[in-house]
Amino acid sequence: MNEKSCDSPEVTIIHKHIQSCEWPQRNTNFRQIHNEILCSRDSIFISCQVFLMDNIPANSVEPEELVNHIKSQPECTLILDSRSFMSYNENHIVHSENVHCPPIVKRRSGGFVALENIVPCEVKRKQLESGIFRKIIVYDGDTCDLTSASKDSNLYSVLKSLRQQLVDKIDPGDICYLKGGFCDFQKLSPQLCVGQSHSFQTSHSLKPDQRVIDWITDQPVEILPHLYLGNFQHASQLDILQRLGITSLMNVSKSCKNCFEDMYEYMTIPVDDNDSADLSSWFDSAIAFIDDVKAKGGRVLVHCRAGVSRSVTICLAYLMFTAKIRLEAAFEHVRSKRSMISPSLNFMRQLEQFEKELDSSISLSTSSSDISMASSMDSSRDISSSDSCSHTGFEFTMSGSITSPTTPLLLPS
Repeated sequence: MNEKSCDSPEVTIIHKHIQSCEWPQRNTNFRQIHNEILCSRDSIFISCQVFLMDNIPANSVEPEELVNHIKSQPECTLILDSRSFMSYNENHIVHSENVHCPPIVKRRSGGFVALENIVPCEVKRKQLESGIFRKIIVYDGDTCDLTSASKDSNLYSVLKSLRQQLVDKIDPGDICYLKGGFCDFQKLSPQLCVGQSHSFQTSHSLKPDQRVIDWITDQPVEILPHLYLGNFQHASQLDILQRLGITSLMNVSKSCKNCFEDMYEYMTIPVDDNDSADLSSWFDSAIAFIDDVKAKGGRVLVHCRAGVSRSVTICLAYLMFTAKIRLEAAFEHVRSKRSMISPSLNFMRQLEQFEKELDSSISLSTSSSDISMASSMDSSRDISSSDSCSHTGFEFTMSGSITSPTTPLLLPS
């Protein structure tokens, strides 16, 4: 489809029509005109949509107003945290959902963020699509004025992406950003902020019984072709190990036994999951063990008791060191494979220190999309053909495909 210029006669007429309206009528006219354009399916659709959306101001919400929404009508307000997953888990506004927006997704899509990434929780996403939420409030760390925010920021991308995808679901004026972000809100109402005292939890807010079900029924996941992550249940089932072609196991615990020592090569890291445990002192030997397995053409399963904290920490350290990426990029990649990961705060601090040490010597990449895992990891995965498709219905300098959270850690072809 060929795009028409935003100064084409058709766009100018529609723009003048909207500018002649007074708010709040303008929102209604925008929706009506947008629907007419959508139904016509002609070449004016893209340029008109872009032009109109860019001319609707983004409303801000004061922290005091958000407090009122939380206390009076929480079921009608969707609160979205556009900060990093780690920042969200350290502390966030009560009832908020963390947007899954890793850099590789935005880069491949040109900035467009699919609704599945904006609202990872399927229940809330269905509520949003059914019109239950009457207002959406997005926040970042400290943005006071959206005009000063970078167009590459998660906040900006999420707001624009929501407007495009929910044009028939919610009034554009009710898609707002929180003035002053989390910082100002926390100063005003610290009692409405949820902090993590020990562990990092997933943004899906799984109930305890659901976590148990997932722990029992899940399978080991492939982090890299030679590196798998799982729990003790996986490590104790011979059929799973044989099916995956596992040749070695890394047991990151004191309590889990090595079930098949006569059949497999083992490395045991006797560390408990507590606030004083030192796992970082094992990083070098663990990395060397995994690389040795890789050099022999084998596959290693890294496990602890539950496969959510200690074993995850080892996998993160391995990715950071071998792929030369930062902790957040490694974290996003592992979480895309195994959503229940939850390293303890103690281990996350050790990983942060490990990141500083690596960065001072090898200059880590800020994004997993900046390096080729195909060359550095001999990965056999192929990029999905959808990665090269183009998504042309959105401006905001955004084009490209919509990539799912399970995108392999590879450069787009």
